[in-house]
Amino acid sequence: MAPKKRPETQKTSEIVLRPRNKRSRSPRELEPEAKKLCAKGSGPSRRGDSDCLWAGLAGLQILPPCRSIVRTLHQHKLGRASWPSVQQIGAGGSITGLKFNPLNTNQFYASSMEGTTRLQDFKGNILRVFASSDTINIWFCSLDVSASSRMVVTGDNVGNVILLNMDGKELWNLRMHKKKVTHVALNPCCDWFLATASVDQTVKIWDLRQVRGKASFLYSLPHRHPVNAACFSPDGARLLTTDQKSEIRVYSASQWDCPLGLIPHPHRHFQHLTPIKAAWHPRYNLIVVGRYPDPNFKSCTPYELRTIDVFDGNSGKMMCQLYDPESSGISSLNEFNPMGDTLASAMGYHILIWSQEEARTRK
Repeated sequence: MAPKKRPETQKTSEIVLRPRNKRSRSPRELEPEAKKLCAKGSGPSRRGDSDCLWAGLAGLQILPPCRSIVRTLHQHKLGRASWPSVQQIGAGGSITGLKFNPLNTNQFYASSMEGTTRLQDFKGNILRVFASSDTINIWFCSLDVSASSRMVVTGDNVGNVILLNMDGKELWNLRMHKKKVTHVALNPCCDWFLATASVDQTVKIWDLRQVRGKASFLYSLPHRHPVNAACFSPDGARLLTTDQKSEIRVYSASQWDCPLGLIPHPHRHFQHLTPIKAAWHPRYNLIVVGRYPDPNFKSCTPYELRTIDVFDGNSGKMMCQLYDPESSGISSLNEFNPMGDTLASAMGYHILIWSQEEARTRK
């Protein structure tokens, strides 16, 4: 049976596609050509800097292939030494949080379902265990690290949050949520400001200098669904939350208890999917998040693509969408480099690297 043609709809964004080798066409390409149309919108609500980035994002292309790029970077730094192998922890022991050590980039902090939050190096040496549950029923789901205050914070699957210094001394261990703590984030400009997100459908904001118990939060932000993430903007003035259904929220420091904006967006969660988390661009007021099309979502269209969506943080308008026909999985995690000109997208067993510089060299 021939596939149905996608109906014409009003288009408000641009889909940036990676060029595909004509010799390697797949059955997916037999779907409606409407999937590959580029539709230009009206542009961002803020002109100037955002306009420049809009043009840059439209030029992003995928670097081929990611694994060789990472290996090349490693060899450039260390010569032809063998590729480092970090000891695996086996089935059921997935890493739930990962942060480079800001004081030594050859080391990283990791929280895991193994039941520990620890510091280790790329040779597999465990340098320090910061938290350990000593039971298979409790594991750690999130972590964050601050170099300026020398603090480590981690949350577990039953609602506890632990604050430690970088020497491993525990400062407090409190149950701050009723259920799993999916995300913890220290404010980049005020290290004593902490945000925690949970599947108990709340995000809470805390002053680390005044934490006395679970009721000592500054603000509690209720959501309609469990929450995957709560991330402060680079300037610390805004908070971005992602639920497990179809809503992204932006809160402002001027009024933490009332969302500045709500962005409807399909990213529903299920057990075997890495939780989808929206993230900030490091230099501009832009939000990036992976799309998981939902037939029950109001604006869902036939053959909707699993794109990476970029929104204006002020207006909530879609700025553009990124899509690679050869890697059509769900992009759960997306992260820009500090300069904001390269985007890494985690998609199952693959990592896609989108680079504006690469797009320029191909023209």
